[in-house]
Amino acid sequence: MKQFWSGFRVSFALYSKIPMPQTRWTEASMKYALCFLPLIGIIVGGAELLWLLLARHLDMDTFLYSAAAAAIPVLLTGGIHLDGFTDTCDALSSYAEREKRLEILKDPHVGAFGVMDLAVLLLLQFGLYGQFYQNPVLRWVLVLGFPLARCFGGLSVVSLPCAKASGLAHTFAQASHRRRVGGILLLQALLLLTGMALLSLLWTGVLLVVGGLRLLLVRRLCLRVFGGVTGDLAGLCITCGETLVLTLCALGALMGGFLS
Repeated sequence: MKQFWSGFRVSFALYSKIPMPQTRWTEASMKYALCFLPLIGIIVGGAELLWLLLARHLDMDTFLYSAAAAAIPVLLTGGIHLDGFTDTCDALSSYAEREKRLEILKDPHVGAFGVMDLAVLLLLQFGLYGQFYQNPVLRWVLVLGFPLARCFGGLSVVSLPCAKASGLAHTFAQASHRRRVGGILLLQALLLLTGMALLSLLWTGVLLVVGGLRLLLVRRLCLRVFGGVTGDLAGLCITCGETLVLTLCALGALMGGFLS
């Protein structure tokens, strides 16, 4: 039980801006840290739901709602997953050899391509939130999408080989009880998907098909381009997963919740 509590604190200290008691990063304290990554997603999703309810109660303008909705995940997580997305875009845009791409991922500086891709992503999310706000029939699907994306981000770390023998992903992969952590994350993902299916069977089916293809592409990207997973690639996986669920929720709003 002590290891789970330590893992909870490590996970929240690293992957969120929520204050946590200081915990030493040891193999014991990090063993189950990834299990609590989806819980951070639940908090983000809950904050999005509260903001949606407040905005609609006050009949808030779409632009103001969308701007804050896009900012909430960044404010609650510190943008750690967006950092991974940006670094990965920089590395991919270099068209360099594998070793050079891995160096770019490690570089704390950000390049022009990463900035442009991040701007496009946030602009896209802004528009999707605006469309979703018009008819948020899939609000609970959106809420569950944040922890679901983190389930698969964590699974990528414990199920794929690491691209290098250093870095955040390697540290967590080495410290984690891979089989047990992977099982816990997979169970959480199945529970979240079941909840989504009860809310909207059609859109959950679409998510499974499109999301499955996305996971295959991410897996191929990790193995073929980078030689394994890194913390930045896990961040890319989470960011793309969140955006995919948001896209489906915006489409649901556009179609008036057709067959939702």
